Amino acid sequence: MPAACPEKSNRRRGRPPASQAGQFDERILEVATSLFLDRGFGRTTLDLVAQHAEVGKSSLYARYPSKGALFAAVVSRSIQTMFDHLAPVPQGLSLVQRLQAVGEALIEGMLHPRCVAFMRITAAEAGNFPDLALTAYQDSFDGAVAYVLMGIGETDLGAVSPGLTALAQRFVEVTVQPVSFQAAFGVDASLLRPRASVYVHDAVELLHKKIAMTGWE
Repeated sequence: MPAACPEKSNRRRGRPPASQAGQFDERILEVATSLFLDRGFGRTTLDLVAQHAEVGKSSLYARYPSKGALFAAVVSRSIQTMFDHLAPVPQGLSLVQRLQAVGEALIEGMLHPRCVAFMRITAAEAGNFPDLALTAYQDSFDGAVAYVLMGIGETDLGAVSPGLTALAQRFVEVTVQPVSFQAAFGVDASLLRPRASVYVHDAVELLHKKIAMTGWE
């Protein structure tokens, strides 16, 4: 869970210089992440984010004109952070071993408390922000598929055959999505983690022959 929002200080608020714009945006998103996780979507306001991030309201509204826009940026950042922290797959493994490692790493990433929390918040707000919910789902799914393809040695994702992409998609559907669904509905991650290797093993067994036929070995 992100650290608590920073205490107030005497730092001057307002529009940051161009050289500090990246740090300014990062501070806003970090504070907004903490507030959304701690207070939920409904009880978080842009004014509250500006207060805790110690930034001018005009600067915040210039970047994020609505709470939905800020929430979308926070969700996108959370998804990207998860994929950035996934461990690379060790080299020199068999196809089965690579798929096992990839599947377990994806499940572990999806079970991070921050990821689970945002899955729940996004699902709860799907009625109000259907496009955001769909985009968050698609970004997570596409990122997982790309990780599977890269983890087993596909370096040029633009050149991957449709058949191979479909198999990677099916692998994610069989391994990651059932666990994510359970976690989003409240099943404790400590109960799901021990099952992860079994889920992945079963998926590998199911898809191995089809994958081998594509020359993925």
